[in-house]
Amino acid sequence: MGYQKILVTLDGSKLAELALQHTLEVAAPGAQIHLLSVMAEDRVSEIAALASAMGQSVAITNEQWPPLRPTTDPRLIHAREDYLRQVSEWLEQVGMEVTVEVRPGNVVDTIVSVARDGFDVIIMATHGRTGLSRVALGSVAEGVLHRSPCPVLIIPAARS
Repeated sequence: MGYQKILVTLDGSKLAELALQHTLEVAAPGAQIHLLSVMAEDRVSEIAALASAMGQSVAITNEQWPPLRPTTDPRLIHAREDYLRQVSEWLEQVGMEVTVEVRPGNVVDTIVSVARDGFDVIIMATHGRTGLSRVALGSVAEGVLHRSPCPVLIIPAARS
C-alpha cells in the first residue's frame, strides 16, 4: 500500500538524510514526495546547528557550518535549493515524483503549515539533542509531532 503524498524535512545534515531511506520504505509506487528545508531565522537555531554538526564529526567541512548571517540571504537559499535538487534526483531515479521547497521562518511552524496542504505523512529525523541545546531549542520533532495535522514518522538519531 504505502503513502501517496509525503513531506520530508531536510536541513542539509547527513543525520536528516536518514529520513530518505525510510521514505522509500513507506512510499507507494510513484508517490509524490515534497522535500522541505526550513532555514531558521534566529541565532539560537544557528548555534544549535553548529553544536550538532560538531557532535557528528570531528572533521567539519565548510558546508556543514551554519550560516552566520540572515538566512534570507538569496545565496544561502539558492545553495539549499541546489542541495534539495540533488537529493530529488536520487528519488526521481527510483520512480518518485519530487518537488522541493526552501522557506525561511520558524522551523516547527513552517513544517506544520506546509503539512496542512494535505500530506499523508511527515518524515523527519531527530538530531537527538540533549542538555543546553535542547533547552535552548526545544525539540523540532516533538513540536511537529504535537501540532501536525497528519501522522509523523520520526527517525531517531543514531546512538553510539
